[in-house]
Amino acid sequence: MREEQKAQTRERILRAAAGEFALHGYAATSFSSIAAAMGQPKSALSYAHFRSKEELAGAVVDRQAEVWERFRRRAEKTEGPGLPQLLSVLLTAALDSRTNVFSPAVVRLILESRRLGTFRVPDLSFSWFEYADAQMLAATRAGQFQPCVDTVQTGRLIITASFGLFEAQNHGFHADDTESSFRDLWRQLLTGAGAQDPDGILRATRSLLDGS
Repeated sequence: MREEQKAQTRERILRAAAGEFALHGYAATSFSSIAAAMGQPKSALSYAHFRSKEELAGAVVDRQAEVWERFRRRAEKTEGPGLPQLLSVLLTAALDSRTNVFSPAVVRLILESRRLGTFRVPDLSFSWFEYADAQMLAATRAGQFQPCVDTVQTGRLIITASFGLFEAQNHGFHADDTESSFRDLWRQLLTGAGAQDPDGILRATRSLLDGS
């Protein structure tokens, strides 16, 4: 029973921390603010669970990386190679973020760690850029782009723009119809990059969430 209670406490800490990181970022989040979000005194956050804020942030990142990796594996089993697979995973991650507090927290932590350099998040088991590189190569092989197109640059633009839209929605700077917003963005990017059939690619793009 003690181990079960310890696991439950750790889960509560992780969820509260994710909420604080998503709302306030790394620098403005403290053990005190996390404890307050849990309705507990700071002493409730035992060092037996997390020895530092950076370790706690790393645990939050690891949790979400596992979710993204699960989406990738699901897409490889059910979706065609190239752009439909890449965009389906991106769409699924975006829709998941609307009910999963870890996703917006981790996006913000990753962006802040790279921009500020004051803390370090662990290396992700799932790399968006590496995944995009692989799927864009598959897209060229599948005839979704002409061989002359720089698909690495295009794939990284898709990832960067998608995460930018994600953050804009999180901060209220963009309409909150997540799926329509992302499809509009991708249609413009694919058309501009010379994709062979942007509308067909988007028709093949779908959410991979359970029940979708």
